[in-house]
Amino acid sequence: MTKLLLVILNDISVLPELLDVWREIGVPGTTILKSAGGHASRNWLSRVGLSAINNLFETKEVQTRSLIAVFEDEDLLAQAIAEAERVAGGFNRPSSGVILVLPVSQAIGLYKTPPQSAQEVSPPPLRSDWTILRDTTIEIVDSLLDLKPTVVSAETSLDDVARAMLTHPNVHVVSVIGENDRLIGLLELSTLADDLFFHILPEEFLSEITDLEKLMDYANKTRVLTARDAMSPPIWVKPEETVKEAFKRMHDNKLPGLPVVDERYQVIGYINLLELLSLCIQVNNGADFAEVKK
Repeated sequence: MTKLLLVILNDISVLPELLDVWREIGVPGTTILKSAGGHASRNWLSRVGLSAINNLFETKEVQTRSLIAVFEDEDLLAQAIAEAERVAGGFNRPSSGVILVLPVSQAIGLYKTPPQSAQEVSPPPLRSDWTILRDTTIEIVDSLLDLKPTVVSAETSLDDVARAMLTHPNVHVVSVIGENDRLIGLLELSTLADDLFFHILPEEFLSEITDLEKLMDYANKTRVLTARDAMSPPIWVKPEETVKEAFKRMHDNKLPGLPVVDERYQVIGYINLLELLSLCIQVNNGADFAEVKK
């Protein structure tokens, strides 16, 4: 059945990111409307007067955006909703917005997609078994490596993050989760070490300050107390993606590992670059996946 997705977005600063993500996953088209929340508008008008109603959409105080998209694919609809929740930081928070899904009895003209650009063609593998390995799904690799992710909440102190990392010494990237246990950031071992070193030996950093930029960096470090303060944007891989995609993502972002997330962006696993390379060597030396798993 065709469905209409209506997303009322209170934080319009995340709109560009959401539109980019929807385009990447294949949402056929999105209509954007200016809108205003009724309660916020009433409070605003009570202060400025009814004569200002014509300027309602010019004030940032009550501005929202309503996004409308129509779907025939249930899986794509679920993915679009999950991406909207991730980008917006969840819709269960006060004044965050709302998501509605409505049935559509008829839809005409959904797909007016421009010509597809040329698909990226992978270069031929150096060895025949590399083709098998790079196209292997993360779900298989994750089960072979069997690494438990290190997961902390956003408000976890850096000391407790370090303790959590000690329980999983092969995991060098911490997954930081927020509302509904969704992945919201990453914290690398090197970043954690720098921040802890600063708090242990701040005089070493003070001795290196020679300009305003370094002074601002010092000031920023004094405020780093929790995982949220130190984390970087989330990067992940999903079970259905391939080893090739995981390698590229780690290389592009200079990460020693990646969390594995499900369709709701909850962390369900972890792949480590070093162990992944080890698996490559085992396969290239003639072992098949069944032998490696044993």
